[in-house]
Amino acid sequence: MPEQHLGPVGYLILEFTDGRIGAAGFTALVERVDRGSMYLIDLEFFRKNPDGTLSSLVPHDLGRIDGLDLAEFDGAVTGLLDDEDLATISDAVATGSLACVVVYEELGMRPVLEAFAADGAAIVAEGPVTVGDLEAALDSLDA
Repeated sequence: MPEQHLGPVGYLILEFTDGRIGAAGFTALVERVDRGSMYLIDLEFFRKNPDGTLSSLVPHDLGRIDGLDLAEFDGAVTGLLDDEDLATISDAVATGSLACVVVYEELGMRPVLEAFAADGAAIVAEGPVTVGDLEAALDSLDA
């Protein structure tokens, strides 16, 4: 049996500059996880303090938002993020902002990867493509 391979893994750093979050994005996230098209690897909340440091927030402490109880995400907090990740988050968000980091696996590619493996193909390289890199490549094609 071929070795199981993860689908594409990605992350998002979401910034809520006014410190207020809505439920729509988190509801859509739950729906994707429930449908089996995404696996939530980690989800963590932070507030950027005036001194530039980050304070970790537990989802249930953020309460209910538009009917969605953020305690639903307590089990998704893994502590996976390291000091380099925290520095990236701190650099990306403004002081006083609330940040949410979502690390996820796209499960839709798993059957494709398994089919290639069954045919004897091996992944020899993989990695993320940033939106900026994709836009630059597309712009260069237009030039």
